[in-house]
Amino acid sequence: MTMSANHKAALDKILNDQIKLFAFDLDGTLYVGEKAVPEAIELIAELRRNHQVVYFTNNSSKTITQLSKKLRELGFFCGSSDVYSAGAATADYLKESGLDNVYLIGSVGLRAEVEARGLRVCPAKTAHHVVVGLDLDFTYQKIADALAIINRGGKFIACNEDRNFPAGEGLILPGCGAMAGAITTAADKTPDFTVGKPNPYLLARIATEYGVKAEAIMVVGDSYDSDIAMALSYRSKAILVGQQAVFAPTVWSVENVGQIRRLLRKSQ
Repeated sequence: MTMSANHKAALDKILNDQIKLFAFDLDGTLYVGEKAVPEAIELIAELRRNHQVVYFTNNSSKTITQLSKKLRELGFFCGSSDVYSAGAATADYLKESGLDNVYLIGSVGLRAEVEARGLRVCPAKTAHHVVVGLDLDFTYQKIADALAIINRGGKFIACNEDRNFPAGEGLILPGCGAMAGAITTAADKTPDFTVGKPNPYLLARIATEYGVKAEAIMVVGDSYDSDIAMALSYRSKAILVGQQAVFAPTVWSVENVGQIRRLLRKSQ
């Protein structure tokens, strides 16, 4: 995977002069399953010398505290304020939008984030709205319960619409989108709002809280349809990690995160 000289020169200039903050996807980019990607820890350490670094993920099953702990245990520098997740952002969105009394399809971690904002998680019969995250105990009854709430006018909020996710050792598992998709089919209705990427909601929060402009953010991820699409929607720049070659004006492709380290060293 080789960049043209002009495209690489543009990246060199951007890395030196324009980028203030790097936003890294987690699963598949910095780690796979329970293993850090080769050179990822070193890359983060080197970037932090001259840039702000944050982490983002569509993971809705773990709390911010759990995600931060995992990053630290793998060897990454990470504080709780450095991590942005679709689960925590969903709880923030519910609070901002005044959506309370929710029927939650998801994990204990997602419930903890929602309740931490003073919101109520209710049984289906008394709930006003439906929130859908990754649920390892997803059932037909949960589809039926969600359908009933939507049919009586409740909002349908999805943490993300990821079809699947990498679980390590080559294993791919169904994602939150599988649950949201089942409800979408049953209700003949797409979610009223999907919080996670490619929606730029997470990126907008990061930009606001760190006081940086969209064009000063470099998103690094392994999915064009999710990570890179989010960056393009927000008018940020992006690096796609993996085998797919994409050389757009504000998107660069690399084979692995180690290649980013080498590009940084050459540009300095």
